[in-house]
Amino acid sequence: MQDDFGSGGAFVLGGSGSLGGAICRAFADAGVPVAFSYHQNEQAAAALIEQFDERGVAAHAFALDARDRNAVDAALAQAADALGGVHSAVYAGGPGFEPAFFSETDDDTWRRWLEGDVLAAIHLAQAAIPHLRKTHGALVALTTYQGAMIEVRGGISAISKAAVDRMVAVMAREEGRYGVRANSLRCGWIESELNSRLFEKLPDVAARKHQAIPLGRLGKPEEIGQAVVFLCSRRAGFITGVNLVADGGESL
Repeated sequence: MQDDFGSGGAFVLGGSGSLGGAICRAFADAGVPVAFSYHQNEQAAAALIEQFDERGVAAHAFALDARDRNAVDAALAQAADALGGVHSAVYAGGPGFEPAFFSETDDDTWRRWLEGDVLAAIHLAQAAIPHLRKTHGALVALTTYQGAMIEVRGGISAISKAAVDRMVAVMAREEGRYGVRANSLRCGWIESELNSRLFEKLPDVAARKHQAIPLGRLGKPEEIGQAVVFLCSRRAGFITGVNLVADGGESL
């Protein structure tokens, strides 16, 4: 499947998380070398590197605070050197989510999300563009199914990820002339450590979600990984500016 991509490899911002790790593994299964970032979880990053070693695929990990544009620029440059170029850039970052009513969301929470999500995604996209122009590559950003429906007490994520969706649209519109594509994957409720902790605190939410999702289950991280790899590949070569929804039909 390496033929489905250009020269080089993939860079995944937030690769140590549940979804970011699944994306990295999906690239590895496609034979694509990966560089990924982690914020503080060095143990998770080391475990992911071991999984790449088992697959016989090269991987590189970078400790990174995505709020720092210079640090993101440096990480992309190092990744490009290590991989022989970057043909795919994936944004799988963002702060941990805690449900809260819009009316009760304080300024510190807004700043944490706007800096740790919107600005982080912008930093990745701007840092990746010069590399993607060289490879005619693609960017994919993980956002939320709340682009199509609003979840009560989910406003902070809905608003922040809406900005990321529009960033993707701007990039798709402006960078298409260079052969660069940009898409977002609007994720619904996925089996993850974050959601497991949330369901422990709010057990009624888990039951309601299984009823609300037409497929009757949560999504699997590997399903997100496979969708991202497809969007980055040449098989999706005429797809750009799209917000693909992966939510089991909940937003219908």
